[in-house]
Amino acid sequence: MRRLTRSELASRVGPRPPADAFWRRAIDRGEAALGVGADAVGDSGETNGQPAEPLDTGDIVDVGDHAFVVVDAEWTEAGGRVYRIELVADRDGD
Repeated sequence: MRRLTRSELASRVGPRPPADAFWRRAIDRGEAALGVGADAVGDSGETNGQPAEPLDTGDIVDVGDHAFVVVDAEWTEAGGRVYRIELVADRDGD
């Protein structure tokens, strides 16, 4: 499990990272699907010192005051991945 900031995720997913509008909708809905092209997914092991995949199930992405956890990852026909993310509940009461 890794914990990434929004900017760290952007550097892993290629030239067109998720925009502000994507994150606002994801926060409003409490979930989203993040598509990543095949060029951002390595063949195996590591690529340039980074894990082969930008995300894995259980990883957490911090977006401002919110956090998302990766709950599922599926291969696409083109060799990319679709990551399903869910908003982590606020822990104000803890």
